[in-house]
Amino acid sequence: MPIDLEYFLDIYAKALNTFDPKKVASFCLTPTIIMSDKSKKVITSELELEHAISQMFANFKQSGIKTFTPKLQQTMRLSDSLFFSKMRWQFFNEQDQLCFGCATSYTLQKMPDKQLKIIVAVIDDDENKLETISPLAE
Repeated sequence: MPIDLEYFLDIYAKALNTFDPKKVASFCLTPTIIMSDKSKKVITSELELEHAISQMFANFKQSGIKTFTPKLQQTMRLSDSLFFSKMRWQFFNEQDQLCFGCATSYTLQKMPDKQLKIIVAVIDDDENKLETISPLAE
């Protein structure tokens, strides 16, 4: 693996599990593109991204989702600074029961300080449950 994407996903999952929109938004580089079969969104500002993440978290909380766990499936280098990562998120409730999973692919850019930032997220909600919860998947 050219860089440690597993570490990135681990710290990104930890940020998601805080339900802190500002912290989660810090993992993205605007403009950020979020795509699914049903929509394509270009989020152009950090404030807009924080708002969308905040809405997503409110919906997750209302649906009883408490934690997010990533499972890395594939990664590849696209260029010196761009990487592709295919993974699967698992969503758990307060009783640590698996509610559903969602395949997601990310294009990430390595920044001058060597940190990774998400620039494109492609959500493949194969269980069709995320679209009822997340405004980012619509």
